[in-house]
Amino acid sequence: MTKGGKSVSFKVPTSKLATGADAWIANRGAEPASDREGGNVTALKAVEAAPLPAPAPAAAPKEKMSRFTIDVPESLHRRVKMQCAGRGTKMADMMRELLEREFPEA
Repeated sequence: MTKGGKSVSFKVPTSKLATGADAWIANRGAEPASDREGGNVTALKAVEAAPLPAPAPAAAPKEKMSRFTIDVPESLHRRVKMQCAGRGTKMADMMRELLEREFPEA
């Protein structure tokens, strides 16, 4: 019995799509500026981007990780998640930092 395969080819979109995507990337820190009469978008007006969060402290050499699972009340989980989102950090990074602070190496 012979297995037959079907060959499928895909056409790459024309540069029109790529140009639109490139323009979006180039102008992603901008907002549309409308003309006063018709409300049509005529140009992009630059806006100031929000400051980037501070870089994370330099990590120690990679060490094999072990999973640590705990149950916490939903309200605590929500508070931790909101604080981490506000600080731009991951919950796992925050928990590792808290554990390191509470249980330093002797």
